[in-house]
Amino acid sequence: MVRFLRHWVAAIAASVMLVLVGCSGSGTSTPSSPAASPTTAGAGEIAVTLKEWAVTPSTTTASGGSVTFNVTNGGTVPHEFVALRTDTPAGDFPIGTFEGEPQRIDEDTAGENVGETGDMNVGGTKTLTIDLPPGHYALVCNLPGHYGQGMHTDFTVS
Repeated sequence: MVRFLRHWVAAIAASVMLVLVGCSGSGTSTPSSPAASPTTAGAGEIAVTLKEWAVTPSTTTASGGSVTFNVTNGGTVPHEFVALRTDTPAGDFPIGTFEGEPQRIDEDTAGENVGETGDMNVGGTKTLTIDLPPGHYALVCNLPGHYGQGMHTDFTVS
C-alpha cells in the first residue's frame, strides 16, 4: 500500500509540474535533454540519465555481451530504469495497469524484463550490469504516468 501511495503521489506531482510548465512559457518548447549519441559502445559502460520526461543513454547501441548501465536520476521526482528485450518500438506499448497500478505498461507482455534498478530517489545513482545478446531493447521508466509522458527510448545490441 505504501508503494502504491508513493507512486500515486509522484504521478500527481509530475502532472502538476506539467501543468505549471505548460502555463508558464512563451508558447515555445525546448527539448528537456539532448538526443542520445548514435555511436556504438562496446560491451562496457553506458551512462543513463532519467529526467522528466526522458530516458537518455549516452549511446543507443552496444555490442553484445556484458553491459553496465550507470543510471542517475537527474529529475525532480522518483524514477526507475527498466530494460525490456522486445521487438516492439519503445514508444508503442499500450498503457494500462501493471502490478495493480494504473498508467503503466504491462512488463509481462511487453517483452522480457532483462534488468531494472527499482525505484530511484531524486539524485540517486545505481549500477546495473546485464549480459545482453543481440537484439532490440526498450529502456523505460514504468512508474505510473512516466512512460506515457515520454520516458522511453529504443536501444539496439549488435
